[in-house]
Amino acid sequence: MASDNFDKPTVVISACLNGFFNRYNGGTVSDENVNELKSRFELINVCPEVEIGLGIPRKTLSLFRLGEKVEVRQRETGLNVTQKLISYSEAKIKSLPEVDGFLLKAKSPSCGVKSAKVFGNLEATNILGKDDGIFARTVRELLPHLPLIDEGRLNNRELRWEFLVRVQLHFLFRKSTKDINSLLDFHSRAKYLFMSISQKDLKILGQILARHQKGDFNRTLTDYRQIFYQILTKPIRKSNLINAINHMFGYVSQSLNPAERNHFLRLLDNYRQGKTDFVTLIEILRGYGYRFDLSYLLNQYLLTLG
Repeated sequence: MASDNFDKPTVVISACLNGFFNRYNGGTVSDENVNELKSRFELINVCPEVEIGLGIPRKTLSLFRLGEKVEVRQRETGLNVTQKLISYSEAKIKSLPEVDGFLLKAKSPSCGVKSAKVFGNLEATNILGKDDGIFARTVRELLPHLPLIDEGRLNNRELRWEFLVRVQLHFLFRKSTKDINSLLDFHSRAKYLFMSISQKDLKILGQILARHQKGDFNRTLTDYRQIFYQILTKPIRKSNLINAINHMFGYVSQSLNPAERNHFLRLLDNYRQGKTDFVTLIEILRGYGYRFDLSYLLNQYLLTLG
């Protein structure tokens, strides 16, 4: 089973993104960004619409906000499959082995991630906005700590980087839970990545590890996991990331000539002002790590994942 393979992270993928011809029109989806990533994961296929018994091909489904509730219906037939999709999603997610993330189909009323159109009437003449599909929404409710993305968002370099990093981070944490030394090594390597998300939680994790008592690893792991999952629900904060990058830059700045140093600091300021993305800064820092053979930096997940 996928959960027994500890060489790659396990990711749940919409089957139509993985070569299955089960879209509403009988087609599949070949997405360049997804295809580049698939070899990096153990994949578990899902297709909520087919798995609740709808055929291939089938009449299209849409999200409708009717009063307080969001429902999923076939516009042409009026068929309401809301409860079937909710029940399927809850059962499917609870039956999964340990997984590290979800890569789902954009714009789908079952799988879209904040990208499925929501209509305000059954004629579908007014769009109220966009929201999660039913399966994606259920993932958020049941596994809020796991990274969740649809293929449309992979076009954004920062969102793609964050998804990949969080998938790998969760996978590496699962591998580090056998003993205290493995967990200490994981924590050491995740330090600056944690710093870029929540310095407060980083401090709490350090305190949990500091008070570890021999023979009490299960309690330490339970406490650590709780805060780690909490970190995974939070976004990277620009101010925290700038702080983490500045800390790491301190390891190389004295080895650079003034022009190189000023160039990097100018790029950091550009990121602060929203003129460049943080992935560029991380790639440059990684390059400095290789150039000066700085094993401490190159061991940091902030630089090596993604």
